[in-house]
Amino acid sequence: MAKKRIVAFFTTLITLILSWFGINLGKVQTYRNVAYGTAARQVMDVYYPDKPENIEGSVDAMLFIHGGAWSSGDKSVYASYCKKVAENGYVAATMNYRMFQQNATFVEMLEDINLAITKLKEKAEADGIEIDKIALMGASAGGHLSLLYAYTHYETSPLPIAFVVGQVAPVDFLDPNFGETLGEHQLSLISYLTGVQIINENFSEHEDIIKAASPYYHVTPDVPPTILCYGFKDTLVPYSNGVNLDAKLTEMGVEHTFLTYPNSGHGLENDKDVSERFLEVLMEYAARFC
Repeated sequence: MAKKRIVAFFTTLITLILSWFGINLGKVQTYRNVAYGTAARQVMDVYYPDKPENIEGSVDAMLFIHGGAWSSGDKSVYASYCKKVAENGYVAATMNYRMFQQNATFVEMLEDINLAITKLKEKAEADGIEIDKIALMGASAGGHLSLLYAYTHYETSPLPIAFVVGQVAPVDFLDPNFGETLGEHQLSLISYLTGVQIINENFSEHEDIIKAASPYYHVTPDVPPTILCYGFKDTLVPYSNGVNLDAKLTEMGVEHTFLTYPNSGHGLENDKDVSERFLEVLMEYAARFC
């Protein structure tokens, strides 16, 4: 039931989001399961706002990355989001990526994002479409990967990163509050994510790779503008993760917005007023950075 509420919330949210995009073109062209690699999960769905021959000038794009604890989930969760984005004049894409079941660590997951952006750019160019910039957005594990990619690839991404949105994203696996929310499951997740068997007895020996997998430790003054959303009552990703990243971004002088959902958990299912504020911020970032 909780999962259904979370899905319903994000579906409603994205429907509201896209009033920020302007005129509804209503002629979306959809290309499903576009391969960006050879593995079964290296596919994405691409949405154009119109037939390629009808698109003039450069456009911006938005890439959605699904959550699911790096071990479940599917690109289809963002299908309605992408359609709405494309209906309002943008190129949109939602991607699958290799997960724990495919023996993928965060390194391979970031490679998949890079490959997907490369393929999106190449496909658009082949279709006569010029993409100017791309924004990344994800929730939970998808938010983690969006932030980690943006913070580590902002200089090398095949498309310039306009801004990044991380909702309820784990960003610091060294945060002691993770142990309180996830317990021993924390060690299992970090082990899968890094590809290193980490237990309490050797935890300190592997701090370098844990930091490498944590967006918090990659913040520099040059990382892309960032929108963060966290639920104060989240029992999966500690609220302190958001607070700490907010402080780090402030320290580094990075343009960002930190939104707290005081009555919400991991699904950001409550706090309608904050959700409305999120839409305003998203509109502002789209106008300023795209």
